[in-house]
Amino acid sequence: MRFFDLVDKLTKSATVVLGASLLGEWLKGFQPLVASAIASLGLLALVFGYGDRKQSHKELAEQASALVAAIELVPAGELEPRHTATWSADYARMCAKAPPQLKTLSLICEGEQASADGFPDHVAPPPFWRRCLADFKN
Repeated sequence: MRFFDLVDKLTKSATVVLGASLLGEWLKGFQPLVASAIASLGLLALVFGYGDRKQSHKELAEQASALVAAIELVPAGELEPRHTATWSADYARMCAKAPPQLKTLSLICEGEQASADGFPDHVAPPPFWRRCLADFKN
């Protein structure tokens, strides 16, 4: 959620800055290049829909928190199969709305968790170029 919000703001900021730079005298020779950069940034925001992705992640995070709260409300002594069935159904509905899993991002998270648990060599880190594209590509 934070990542898409940041990318959305950076894209919009760069578009505004580049648009303002068209007014500068020293960029007159580069106007076609700057105009292409502005159009490309606007296209990125449109194609990737950072704002939509941010909203989707926000809603999923809220649903996950609500599910955790529902689980925590039931004392261990009162736990029954109907509770776990309800939670499983809620989880399945959340998974249906979730975007496809990003494999490289999952590997990075798994590696960080393994390191935190004291097993730093459990997961090999992905190559640099895959880490750079982890938030966008499988």
